[in-house]
Amino acid sequence: MPDAQTIYELRLACHKPGCPVCNLIQRAGARYIEGIFNESMLDPGVRQKLVDSQGFCYEHTWQSINLKLSDALGHAILYQDLVRDAMRKITENEANGSSQLVNALTPGSTCPACRVEDATLERVIDCMVPVLRDQDFIAEFKQSTGLCIPHLKRILPKLDGNRRGVVLLHQNDCLEKLRGELAEFIRKSDYRFRDEVIGNEGDSYKRAADMISGKHRLAEKKDFR
Repeated sequence: MPDAQTIYELRLACHKPGCPVCNLIQRAGARYIEGIFNESMLDPGVRQKLVDSQGFCYEHTWQSINLKLSDALGHAILYQDLVRDAMRKITENEANGSSQLVNALTPGSTCPACRVEDATLERVIDCMVPVLRDQDFIAEFKQSTGLCIPHLKRILPKLDGNRRGVVLLHQNDCLEKLRGELAEFIRKSDYRFRDEVIGNEGDSYKRAADMISGKHRLAEKKDFR
């Protein structure tokens, strides 16, 4: 049975810029990281799990820093553990050859924030599939700027013909609008039209990147509240 809270959040995400699935996934990851720093960083068991994964992946590491999901002290506590662990592994394995040292320096588990986001993706897709029969939800979905191509590919195999038609019709409308804005941005970039003011099409290339590759990581902390 679809989760009511997830559906509610999905409806809200349809009114925000970018793929609504991306919005929910990235917010879940950011909330998880903030919770770890604010509530669990002094727990030795939690910190050991973060040592095992060598902290967070590249994307989530810099998201946590750029969004200030922790104060500097929280990061210092975590990275003191990670630096100590790296030093220990190098000392214990430097005489054993490069392969063994590389293996020792390889994380023993995946980024925990990535695992949270993967689970959120499955939950969101599982909730979205049935509610695409609901006309009220469809009306809100049509207010979105469409799904990113990676998430479009995830949901399409789960849809019957009618729901597939709803999603693809809206997707094509969004792509056509985006194509027009890109064309207008390119036209106004021509020296012959340099006196024309660039409007909403000015960031069309960024929105196109979001659409094709997936929404860029959250840039402001308020976005995941």
